[in-house]
Amino acid sequence: SSGINAEWPLRPGEFEKENDALFKDVHDNYAVFRGKVEEYVKSTEQCKKAIKKFEEQIEALEESSEKLSPETEKLVEQRKNEIEKMCNYLPKQNHILLMLFVGDFNVVLPRNEDKIKYKKQYEMFKLWYILGQLLFSSINMFFGPSRIIEGFLQFYLVWFYCNLTLKESILTHNGSRIRTWWLAQHYLDIILYGFLLIRNDGDFSLQFSLYIFYMSGCQVLQFYYQQGSLYKLRALGRAESMEVSAEGLRVKTFADLQFLFPFFLVLYCYQFYNSYVLWHLAEIARADERWEVLLCSCLFFVIALGNIVTLLQVVYVKYQQRRTRIASSSRSSVKSE
Repeated sequence: SSGINAEWPLRPGEFEKENDALFKDVHDNYAVFRGKVEEYVKSTEQCKKAIKKFEEQIEALEESSEKLSPETEKLVEQRKNEIEKMCNYLPKQNHILLMLFVGDFNVVLPRNEDKIKYKKQYEMFKLWYILGQLLFSSINMFFGPSRIIEGFLQFYLVWFYCNLTLKESILTHNGSRIRTWWLAQHYLDIILYGFLLIRNDGDFSLQFSLYIFYMSGCQVLQFYYQQGSLYKLRALGRAESMEVSAEGLRVKTFADLQFLFPFFLVLYCYQFYNSYVLWHLAEIARADERWEVLLCSCLFFVIALGNIVTLLQVVYVKYQQRRTRIASSSRSSVKSE
C-alpha cells in the first residue's frame, strides 16, 4: 500500500554505499510508521466500542428503578468524568460549523503537547486581533468617522469572529471548556457585524467605533488578568491545562470578580444603549432598510441580555463559594479552639 517494495533491491552500480544504506533506513522506518498508523486506527475503534458499551451500561443503570448506594453513585460519577477526559483524545463527530468548514475531518489532536500548543496559538491569535480592533476603532474615531475605515473595521470583525468561532469549536473538541453562551454570542456577533457592514451608515459610525474601542480595551485587560489567574491556578493544580481565557467575565476568584465587574457592567450597559439608539434610527431609516436596523438593534439587545444574565450567574456562584469558604474557615477555627 505504501508504493515501496517489501524487500530492498540492492543496486550497487547505481548508488554509493552510504546513500544506499540511508535510503534503506528510510524504507524500514516508513514501514514501521505505516504499521503503527494501522495499529492506532484499530486501537481507536476498539476503545470507542468499549466506551460505548460502558455508556450503555451506565444509561441502563440510571434508567432502572434500582436504588444505588452513595458509594456506588460516587464511583459511577467518578468513572463518567474519567471517560469524558478519555473522549478528548478520541475522534468524534463534528458539529455543524466544523462540518461546513472542514467536513467530517478529525480535528481531535492525539497528543497533549499538540493540544496545549494549539491552545497557545489560539490565545495569541485572539490577543493580536483584539489589538487590531483597538487600532482600527481608534483610527476611525480620531481621523474620521470614515465609511471606508468603518467598513474595513466591520469586515475585520466578521473575519475575526468567524476564525475565532472555528478555533473555539476545535478547542472544545480537544477538551477546552468554553461556556455555551460565549460560543452562541460569537455566532450572533458574526450576523450583527455582517449586517452593519452591509448597511455601513454614518449615523451610527462614531458610537460604534467608541463601543469597539471600549470593548477591545476590556478584552485586553481581561486577557492579561485572566492569564495570570490561570497560571497561578495551574501551578496549584486547580485548573486544567486546556482552560482558556474567555471573552466575557469568567473569573476564578472573588478578587477577580471585584476587579473586572465594573468594566464589564459598563460594557453590557453600552450594548443596551446601542440597541436603544439603533431602534430609534430605524424610525427614520428608509422603508427598505428599516428591517436591517431593527435586526441589529434586536441582536445588540439579545447579546446584552445574555451577557447580563451570565454576569449575574457568575456573581451568584462566586458569592456562594465565598460564603461557603468563610463558613468552613469559621467552623475550623471553632474546632481548633
